[in-house]
Amino acid sequence: MLQAMLRHRGYHVSIKEDIHELDSFIEEALPDIILMDMLLSGADGREVCRHLKSLPKFSGIPVIMLSAHPQAKTECLAAGADFFVEKPFEMNNLFSILDNAESKIKIN
Repeated sequence: MLQAMLRHRGYHVSIKEDIHELDSFIEEALPDIILMDMLLSGADGREVCRHLKSLPKFSGIPVIMLSAHPQAKTECLAAGADFFVEKPFEMNNLFSILDNAESKIKIN
């Protein structure tokens, strides 16, 4: 559903369902923004975010993390996420955060 809503809004969406060869996937997809859940299949999104932000070639890509866990916002931001969306969320709220992330791209 999220993919359909983002595409309807005009975003090009690339999906990676696991973290296997994530770095090469990101290099190929060249995303402007990374949107990921805190809990990934077989991985911790916070660790993935820390990894991506530690690499100069990816550190400037804004990361938006999502989660329904009570303390997730603090933990995700501490891991390097630029933005956080609490689940469940309103699509307009997500679009607002995406707009904010896009303006960050233009500044950097």
